[in-house]
Amino acid sequence: MKLKKFLADKIVSRTMEVTQLNINVMDKDGIIISSSDDKRINTFHEAARQVIASGEEIVLTASESRKWTGTRPGINMPIFFDTEIVGVIGISGSPREVIPFGKAVRMMTEMMLQQAYLTEQMAMEERSLNFLIQDIISGTLDPSPAVVQSRGELLGLDLSGPRSIIIVQAAPTGEWTESPSRRKWLSKMAACFYQPQQVCISAVSHNRWIIVTDLRHCRSHQHVKQYLSEAAQRLRTALSPILGDSLLITMGNRYDRIRDLEHSFKEAQQTLQVIESFPEKGPICHFDDATLELMLIETPGPSRKRAVEQILGTLVQHPELMDTLQALFSSDLNLTNAALRLNIHRNTLLYRLERIEAMLGKNPRSFADAFRIQLALEMHRLGGIGYFSQK
Repeated sequence: MKLKKFLADKIVSRTMEVTQLNINVMDKDGIIISSSDDKRINTFHEAARQVIASGEEIVLTASESRKWTGTRPGINMPIFFDTEIVGVIGISGSPREVIPFGKAVRMMTEMMLQQAYLTEQMAMEERSLNFLIQDIISGTLDPSPAVVQSRGELLGLDLSGPRSIIIVQAAPTGEWTESPSRRKWLSKMAACFYQPQQVCISAVSHNRWIIVTDLRHCRSHQHVKQYLSEAAQRLRTALSPILGDSLLITMGNRYDRIRDLEHSFKEAQQTLQVIESFPEKGPICHFDDATLELMLIETPGPSRKRAVEQILGTLVQHPELMDTLQALFSSDLNLTNAALRLNIHRNTLLYRLERIEAMLGKNPRSFADAFRIQLALEMHRLGGIGYFSQK
């Protein structure tokens, strides 16, 4: 491991906070890369070079330090990472004053080095996981199953079983990326699933996350849907303290091969578009439950407009009657419930429905007519289509 300057600066700063001593950190070539005395940075420290060569600390008195280039009185100690010397830390001052601090300073330095290494390894693992998920959802995985499996094994993942994709999206507040406990929240997300160590999570933007689930324990399609729905509910509960009620969660279908998960990702994306366009479907939705709305979304805008004109005609110019239809369909054609929704008398509702039938030439209480009318209502709302003049 190479001792980098930013870490050396951190060691100097932290050591000075604790000890108030003058500190130098030298690299494996004996060059001072960080110091409490800025004038000494990038100068050669001969005693440090000797420490690296021998692996032993060197204590220098005032008279001894004059024999070594670029040195001052004090103690110079090797910094070990595992069994390798990666640098030298020096404490300037009278040996009698600095030697008692030597062991503690060296131990703290090596602990900081170990922590920095672990942090770097975790960051590398996270980047590798992000690259893997990106390849999965984009369909650019290596064609060899053995290569893909090996890639997963390096991350502690078994990619041989069935999985699906979940998309989690929140309002773009930026709070997540600024949170110092981001890694803790990712762990909270994984903990919402069975065998969280086999769940892959990637932040694809500051307010959207991709989750690659593990479904090897699910026996059937219905079991998968139930499990994913329960996990999504747990996600909302776990994330609400930081993301609030803005959270949307969509789920694609299960696929047995990891290479086919790009389809699950597309399904989750399409489902997200559905619940953004049809918020009454709720914040959690599986692809299977968004089929009709997806068909409406995929219908070209001009076609939607023509359907609205043909089926609803000038009814769109009567908001009260449009609301009446919406209440009727939201109540599954139950007149009593629809009247309650509208806060009107049942006879008033019947009068409005008669007006609607007269205008449309279709009976909104008949299943076949109601189906066509409701589709037109959804197309009108989806397209933001304005009122049409009677031709």
